[in-house]
Amino acid sequence: MTEVTRPTDLPSDALWPVLADVRHWADWLTTVDAVRAVDPDRPDGVGASYAVDQPRLRRATWTVTAWEPGRGFTWESRSPGVTSTGSHELLAGPEGTTIRLALVWTGPLAGLVRRALGARARDYVTREAEALEATARARSTDA
Repeated sequence: MTEVTRPTDLPSDALWPVLADVRHWADWLTTVDAVRAVDPDRPDGVGASYAVDQPRLRRATWTVTAWEPGRGFTWESRSPGVTSTGSHELLAGPEGTTIRLALVWTGPLAGLVRRALGARARDYVTREAEALEATARARSTDA
């Protein structure tokens, strides 16, 4: 498992609109080249799927399996021999929020994928947490 936590003084209600707007992640995330909703008319939430292009990775289709507005979401991507599960959590606390991003691989090829992509995944998830905070902070001061 790859997991990154990042404390911030921002409230979760400043972070959630940025995190939940998956369709526009490529606008602010250097780890995402493009996101396309598989069914553009379907609202974001459980059951919504997105084709995600990332640098140096194959296109993956991610389907939302849990969606808690203001708190986070989980999605899965399946390929032969491995299921990737990504979780995006905003943990509210007395002095702000902890951003918790995690990626877990399961299945017969999970160990191979972990060895091949583990360092890149950690780098991407770390950069994503940093960019989420920076984007939310910039949007908060623009308002």
